[in-house]
Amino acid sequence: MPEKAKLNDMIEYLVSNFSGNALTRTKLVKLLYLADRESYIDRDRQISNIKYIKYHYGPYSEDIVDTLQEMDGDEIRELSGRSKNGTYYRYEANSDYEGSSLTREERAMLKRVLREYENTQTKQLVETVYDLDDLDSVDKYTPLLQDTTVNAGRRAINV
Repeated sequence: MPEKAKLNDMIEYLVSNFSGNALTRTKLVKLLYLADRESYIDRDRQISNIKYIKYHYGPYSEDIVDTLQEMDGDEIRELSGRSKNGTYYRYEANSDYEGSSLTREERAMLKRVLREYENTQTKQLVETVYDLDDLDSVDKYTPLLQDTTVNAGRRAINV
């Protein structure tokens, strides 16, 4: 399924090229969302085909979690730990990135998102994502990346 290949390659690209502190699940989901959001603004379509909804900490997709679990042990490693806030998950590359389903333009978008946000603290990244499209005013479980929720005038990355 080509849609699944895109998401796999997006995840593998971000995990393999991430050079910040720790790539947690929350941060990874937000980076994927920002790449899809910027692609939606630029090309009127996402890189992936996944559906995002507004959830506890902003944009979320169960498809991402399912894909991460499927990739664990192959392309990536999922590591878990405990903090005062509960269980957290972080990701490391398990192999060199190959990403054959991503176009040059899509890889460049992912690279720009990484460059802009890989050293941003997760809490600040969540706040940034909320501010882009005023997600405070959006009801929980509302589908995101649709004409009604994207403020195309507010870019996540410098183009």
